[in-house]
Amino acid sequence: MTDRVTEAYLADESLHGVMGQLDLPPHFAANYGHRLVGRPFFLEEAVAHEIAADLLDFFQLLFTLPGRFFGGSTARFAEALGLPPAEAALMSAERPPMHGRADIYRVGDRFRLLEVNAGAQLGGPDLGELSRAIHEAPVLAPFVAEHGLAYFNPIGHLLDAVGRDGTIAFVEEGGMLARFAKGFASIREACRREGVDVLLGELHELTERNGHLHLRGTKLDVVVRYFSVTQAVGKSDVLVKGHRTRLYTPFASHLYGNKSTLALLSERRDELEDDEKALVDKLLPWTRYLRDVPRDEVRARREDLIVKAAGEFAGTGIHPGWLVGDREWAELLDAVEKEPYVVQERIRPDPDVVPGDPRPWLTTWGWFLTDAGFAGMSIRSMPFEDGAVVSYAGNPLTKVSGLLVH
Repeated sequence: MTDRVTEAYLADESLHGVMGQLDLPPHFAANYGHRLVGRPFFLEEAVAHEIAADLLDFFQLLFTLPGRFFGGSTARFAEALGLPPAEAALMSAERPPMHGRADIYRVGDRFRLLEVNAGAQLGGPDLGELSRAIHEAPVLAPFVAEHGLAYFNPIGHLLDAVGRDGTIAFVEEGGMLARFAKGFASIREACRREGVDVLLGELHELTERNGHLHLRGTKLDVVVRYFSVTQAVGKSDVLVKGHRTRLYTPFASHLYGNKSTLALLSERRDELEDDEKALVDKLLPWTRYLRDVPRDEVRARREDLIVKAAGEFAGTGIHPGWLVGDREWAELLDAVEKEPYVVQERIRPDPDVVPGDPRPWLTTWGWFLTDAGFAGMSIRSMPFEDGAVVSYAGNPLTKVSGLLVH
């Protein structure tokens, strides 16, 4: 199903050059300017909120899993997901705040869930700057007015959820701040546009004094966590001692962004209430722990399955069966059989049209969410021929765009 505003945009060739006429912030342009899709994307605002509401219900369902199936034990739940005890020890049973992005394919008038991302490693919130630039482009102004178009800014919603008062630091670890320096500069630039000047640092730079965390001598009110649970093991003392500084999000968020959680939910779908089953069926494709599916079945269904590393992110550890041959598929299954992997049913999304490019494009719609609901979108796209992993960290051919709602 093609959105009516999308049809109107594609039909008006005078608008097709808008992506080359944007007034982009300098750090955003340095990070993304070379990888813009040749068109904006459009969606009914009511649909954006409807899917966000479904996703919040879905996340809430995930939050019930420890109590429902593991006697309320976070440790037992983490063990079932294959997480090391040292990591599980950092997690509390308290429900973490909703800070996530759900990656979704559009199939006709349906939206199907690929995976959920919660807590750390949540990239792309600065893509709201691209939506803003599209919305403000002079060439698009009559079109924006005619269709009543608006945009959502994920950075603004993140700052609302974190709290704009006080001193905020975005904290990485393991040299990732330098590795993704352009991305963090763009995020910091977007925060400044919102009137908030955030600090950037790494976990090993944090110290504790009088119950507060300090970054290079500056007392912090909130740490927005980009470092992983694995990176925190062995370095948790300073975080525990600095309990007066809020950690956003807490380590328990990792439980609900792990792909094994989706496998657990899918496998135990028949034990849910009827309305919960309907929600799972609406959003989630068949997903299982790879170790629990007969090898012959996985080999035979190669063209309809994708294998994913349970705890990885940014497109790493993902292996689409339809892009390899039988022998390579069998070798992959042998190589990862004892590793924490899931296998998921292939989703066949509708192709998108990009003006001036005859190739069909594959698009991932990334719904940002807070406990308040829909918080903006990450649009990532590339031609189908360039692969099946749409992630600018995992596939350099991936491009990005902005979303306007109507």
